[in-house]
Amino acid sequence: MHAERGVTLIELVAVIAVAAVLSAVAVPGAARVRSAVSGAEGAGRLALVLRAAQARAQSSGGPVRVEVGLAGDYAVTDPAGEVVTRGDLGVDTSSTYPNGTLEFSARGWAGLPGTSSPRAGHFSIVGSPHTVVVQLSGCIRWS
Repeated sequence: MHAERGVTLIELVAVIAVAAVLSAVAVPGAARVRSAVSGAEGAGRLALVLRAAQARAQSSGGPVRVEVGLAGDYAVTDPAGEVVTRGDLGVDTSSTYPNGTLEFSARGWAGLPGTSSPRAGHFSIVGSPHTVVVQLSGCIRWS
């Protein structure tokens, strides 16, 4: 006798059921990982934008303003008031700086626009544990 080759309907349904269970478990986990990665990438991008603005203020000898919107859009304005950099972080943010706006002095210290006193603060990436901290000393770090 010859053995017949093929797959029965019950075997096919069993394989589909196992695949469905595996995907139901894996997809939510993958979404959480993707969210955490995008939060980390957004925080890293924001730290780079702030450091570049700080360096521009120090090299130009005048204040450089950074405005970060709640939707993650940002603009960097030079001492002449012209926007030199504009972009999107790809994540939503919140900040302890009013309206998400800070200004770097020629010394590299961050403060409120139009004031000469330094002010520490931070930006939070919404929906993730990542933050970007601007210290009184001008140090910018993210975690």
